Parts: sequence; structure tokens; C-alpha cells
Amino acid sequence: MIMKLLHFTLGPVQGFVSQARRTRDLWSGSFLLSYLSGQAMRAVLDGGGKIAFPDVGGQTNVTDPLLAAIMRRPLSTDENPQIGSLPNRFKAEVPDDFDPKRCRDAVQSGWKGIADVVWERYVAPVAEHGNGTKEIWERQVESFWEMSWVSGEDPGDRSDQRWLDLRKNWRTHHPPAEPGDKCTLMGNWQEISGYVRARKRKSQDAFWNALRQESGELNLGEHERLCAIALIKRLFPGVAEEVIGWKLEAGTWPSTPYMAAVPWIEEAHERSEAKEYLCILEEDGTPRWAFGEYDTKLPCLRGAGRFAKLDGNLFHKTALDNERAMPELSAQKREKLLDVLSKLNRAVGHPASPFYALLLMDGDRLGSLLQHDQIDPKDVSRALARFTEGVDEIVGEHCGRTVYAGGDDVLALLPLDRALSAAEKLRERFLKSFDDVLGVRRPKGEDGEPLRTTISAGLVFAHYNTTLRSVMREAHRLLDEVAKDKNGRDSLAVSVLTGSGRTVEWVSGWEESPGGTLIARHLQNLASSFDEQFAGRFFYNVRERFGVLTGEDDHTLIPGLDAEKLLVAEYLKSREREGDREKAEAVIEQLLKVCRERRGGEPADEGTLDVSGAMLVRFLATKGRGVER
Repeated sequence: MIMKLLHFTLGPVQGFVSQARRTRDLWSGSFLLSYLSGQAMRAVLDGGGKIAFPDVGGQTNVTDPLLAAIMRRPLSTDENPQIGSLPNRFKAEVPDDFDPKRCRDAVQSGWKGIADVVWERYVAPVAEHGNGTKEIWERQVESFWEMSWVSGEDPGDRSDQRWLDLRKNWRTHHPPAEPGDKCTLMGNWQEISGYVRARKRKSQDAFWNALRQESGELNLGEHERLCAIALIKRLFPGVAEEVIGWKLEAGTWPSTPYMAAVPWIEEAHERSEAKEYLCILEEDGTPRWAFGEYDTKLPCLRGAGRFAKLDGNLFHKTALDNERAMPELSAQKREKLLDVLSKLNRAVGHPASPFYALLLMDGDRLGSLLQHDQIDPKDVSRALARFTEGVDEIVGEHCGRTVYAGGDDVLALLPLDRALSAAEKLRERFLKSFDDVLGVRRPKGEDGEPLRTTISAGLVFAHYNTTLRSVMREAHRLLDEVAKDKNGRDSLAVSVLTGSGRTVEWVSGWEESPGGTLIARHLQNLASSFDEQFAGRFFYNVRERFGVLTGEDDHTLIPGLDAEKLLVAEYLKSREREGDREKAEAVIEQLLKVCRERRGGEPADEGTLDVSGAMLVRFLATKGRGVER
């Protein structure tokens, strides 16, 4: 049989996944995109083809858990997959008479099947309250997805890897103009009531109140007015068992305030004040709203009891004290809870941090690797499959949740205090996966050394009140513009993000020097060596000291100044004569290592000093407590 190559891609990716208000939206969007990509892959397999990239097995032995479930042959190790594991683009070998439109039709059929069930279950009963709701719904469902493909004979020189990039330049997808009031989640699309709020506010509110009652208040926030795309993403998990064949556990996704509080909950849940806190909440019965995190599936909190099921806002004084954030509480009960929470914070030794971490990782120069004439693309695919298999376990070991893991991409939510370690372990897994597959067959690079296979990461420490859209936008910026473009790839870029903007940005190659200590290990060691009070004193003047050492405009050290000696003196001064010079010198030596400019895969530039490394250490040492929103 004559075979040809097919490259297929489905989007938009960021326009669908990143437009999220809740952590559940992030996961649901990632899963849906992956599921629909799986429908296109199934069309290839059913049509006598095989998927060349990514490595998902064949028609009779599918190895990817999501594709296996889509094919109705679920793996015994993961019968009901909960994580998207299929990338939005793939390469296939298909019979010469295979029509690529079968992939497009399979995606649209899967998407429309989901949309139809969401419509019938939730929207149809209230559509009569809208103004053209059915027409808006159909227009948006029909026109959202952008699919591109290229097929042809194998050129034999791997230049087919560029086909899709060239095809995208055609820009043949043109979504319709969207009139009226816009969706509060996806701002380019019309919200589905069809009313203009400036003229028909009461009618618009009546529609959304009716839909809120139909779908449940936990599914639709008080001020949310959504388009069809955002509503399907939000409500799809509730109909998943009917439409895709297995149940999705949407209710297990921790909120951002909850994820920020995880390390504190670990310390607090067994204390007597925690039991007192629960008793006050349940004085008049069990309030359903208060137990919004009923099963977050976080490994470190298994067995933590009812206290760990409380709504994440209840762990933070600022949220508890905010009537708009917690309108269900009476003034009297709010005052009692605040008093007990203060006692609990004192018992633990500190309040919960208001910061959590979002980690985004992506392999470097994957396209070049696939085109390398001494590397079998199947080996790359196998290595990435090995990497993906281990992602969720590593994230779980760090008490996080995997949002997406497919190909060379990872998206995960993590507690602040374990995020750097998780990034390290995931990088280690990536490197080992390629070592295991390539082994001694790894070719030499242009420098004569074995060709390096690397991964970069963007890590955002975000205040829980910062919108998820902003956090995702920042993670992509860190990964693409800072870690990859600015720092030459093989890098970790980190920022601290609050509602008022970015307060810290730091980037470095992963290793202190090629093959040396991981630089993130220095960050973690430094953070643990500073208690919060001392960290505040010591770092108060550090920015000014660095300004003296480097001048105002760049990070280049002024010749003749001894940075280590000056900072050791500042350290001892901040210790108020309690310090030990030998210890001070060891701490400052480590601090200087995280403050040197260091491009990916290269040694540090010893003639530089960047204060952002010190500011990041300060943030990690204080766990972000005291940082303004």
C-alpha cells in the first residue's frame, strides 16, 4: 500500500486554554483540546494509518491512556484518564487515498457532540429568556476551531517537519464578527443572552440567573456572563460520562487560595485551634459553601480530615475579613472566626502564604531534533512518551496537580515551597528519558560534544487574587521570551506576580556550571537559611548595595569592588553581632551564585551581579508573606 505523510494541527491553544478564571477551567480547557486532538488521531487509525509523532502505539496496541479510552480500549492502568496527554499537533502516515478532512470532521463531530449535550442539559431550558441565544450558540460552536493540515509524499530529507509552519502563513481561518456584550472570560466573543447590558440589564440578569439556577451556582459565578465556548469548557465535565464515556472529577480541583495555603494546612490541621475553627463554622449546621474543597486529591493532605476540605478563602485573614469574598458569614461569626484564625496562626508560627506556583515547561528545539539526520524521529517520540509517563507522579510527590502533560509540554499547579524542586525533578526526568532511549547512539553536536536535549521552564509565584489569565500570560512570557529567547534555552525563568504587577523576575541556566550543582538548589538552601524576620532586615538595603556594586543601568560589576566582602559585612550587621563570619561567607558565596548572569548551558559570568536573585531569595524565605497584592 502506498503511504503518504500527514501533519495536522488544532487550535487556538492559548486562546482556549489560557482564558480561565478557575483552576478547573485551565484543566478542562487542556483536557478538551487534548480529547479533540485524540478524535483526529482516531480518524487516522480507523482509516488505516498510524501516528508517527507523538508515540501513542498502533491501532491494536494504543499506549496513550487518553487515546486508548477514546478508542474504547482503555488501559487497565488508567481506565478513566483525567489528564490531557495528547498534543494539539501530530504527524501520521496514511494511505494514499486517505482524505485529511476525516480528521477535521472527527474533531467537529466530537466537539458538536459535547456542545449539544451541554445545550440540552443546561442552556435549552432557559434559552427562551434570551435574545437570539440559539443563533449565537450555533454560530460560535460552528466557527471556533481552527484546523490546518498538510499531506504529501515523504520528501526523504525530513523537511516535512516545516510543512505546518509554512501552512499556517496562509491564515485561512476567519472567525465571524461578534456583536453585542462580550463574554467575561473570553472577551472577543459575545455572551449568549444576546442582550446589551446598557439597555436591557434586567433581561440580561434574568437570563443569567435562570442559567445559574439550572447549572448550579458553583458552576457559574454571580457576575459571569459567558459565550458558548467558555460555557462548554465550564460545564463539559458535568456531562462527560454521557458524552465521552467516562466520568471526569472536576470538583477535585483546588482553588488558588487553597493551593497557596497547602503547606500551612499541613501544619495546622491537627491543632486544637483547627478543631475550634470547625466548630464555629458548624454551630448552626454544616454550611455547604464552606466545604468547597471537599476532595482536592493532593497527596500531602490525605487523611487531613474535614479541616482540609474547607474553602481556600477561609485560611486567609484578608479573605475572611472581606465581606464581598465571604458574604455568607454574619458579622458575629466572622469576628469569632478571625479571632480563632489568629490563634491558629500563632500556634503554627505564621499565617498561610498568599502565593502558589504555576509551572510551565517545554522542550527546546524539538523541531531541529526531529530534523537531525542522525536521530530517528521515532526515538524522539519514544523519549517524550517516557517523559510524559512520569510527570504526574513527580508533580504528585510535590503535592501538586498536573493540568496537562503531553509531548514535551507540562503545565502544573504547585505549592510555593515545592515548586523549584518539582521543576528540577521534571527536568531530570526529561534528560533521563532521552538518555535511556538514545544511549550511546546520541550523535555529536557542532561543538564535537554529545548533542544536548534540553528543556526550559517558566515558573510564576502568583498571589491567589491575581487572575489566572494574567498568570498564564506571564508563564508563557517567561518561558518563551525570557528562558528561551533571552537566555538561550536550557533555562529556568521565575517571577513573582501580584495583582499590581510583577515584583521580581529572575532567569538562569539550570546548572551553576555545565554539569555542576543545580542553581535552584542554591535558591532553596538560601531560603531555608534565612528566618523571615532576619530576611526582612538583611534584604532591606541589598538593592541599594547592589546599585553601588554595579551602577544603575546594567548588571556589570564595577572593577575593584569586592562584592562578597561588602555583602558579608551587611549580613553581619543585619545579624546584630549574632552572626558567625564563616557562616556569613558561606551564605554570601551561595547568594552571589544565584545573582550572576548565567545563560543556558554556559558558566556564570563572574563579572555580573543581578539583584533579582537576592530579591527572589527574600521572597522564598518569607514565603511571600507581607508582599502587597
